[in-house]
Amino acid sequence: MAELTRPAYLRLADALRAEILSGQRPPGSRVPSIAELHREYGISEQPVRQALRVLTAEGLIEGRPGSGTYVRERPTLVRVARGRYRTPGSPYEAETRARGAEPSWTHTSLKTRATKTLAGRLGVAEGDPLMQTQYVFRADGAPTQLATSWEPLSLSGGTAIALPEFGPFAGEGVVVRFSSVGLAPTRVTEDVAARQILEAEATSLGVPLGTTVLAIERTHWADDVPVETADVVLPADRFRLSYEIEVPPGAGSLQRPAP
Repeated sequence: MAELTRPAYLRLADALRAEILSGQRPPGSRVPSIAELHREYGISEQPVRQALRVLTAEGLIEGRPGSGTYVRERPTLVRVARGRYRTPGSPYEAETRARGAEPSWTHTSLKTRATKTLAGRLGVAEGDPLMQTQYVFRADGAPTQLATSWEPLSLSGGTAIALPEFGPFAGEGVVVRFSSVGLAPTRVTEDVAARQILEAEATSLGVPLGTTVLAIERTHWADDVPVETADVVLPADRFRLSYEIEVPPGAGSLQRPAP
């Protein structure tokens, strides 16, 4: 009885999803047209369109302009080890090489001003000058993640590290760069959330709209001074974030209250 009261578009989405996940409709196969689904399932075209939108949002199908709708290839899930800050150089480069791929990236830097949000993250005043750098990271030539980084020019301005990807420390990562000017990062904090991809991000990453992404808000700290903050974006259907958390010595000792 509950199935009969379920909206038609959800019943169709359920049927198509089951066929895709079971392999009955393999990756790369064409999904029947709206007219074909209308005839096959006996429901009007509007619920058919709604069902296809649901499956697109779930990342199971994708539209190809001038060709039709197809079952998406299911990418192999890649484990990304966060916290690779123990060795010199770029953490992205180390992580990508560790899984046997060749890392590369493109970048664009420009001077900007701290918004209220960025001022709070970097401990500066709203309107203070920052260096903003936008990155597209690739593995074996394929885009894998995006990042936008901000650094206070009050810390790096006038030094050899003012432009992150130029000068003697180009490509060396935040830890090496800021250590060179006496602001050695001692910790990194990350907040992770999931959200829908933005149109510009989908274009840069080569994934369809409707894809869910992992959004990481990362900050490098030199003791209590934030020296850099960044927004990192990865497709959630391609990557799994893996964290190693150290337990300090003595944390397991039983502390009994004094009598």
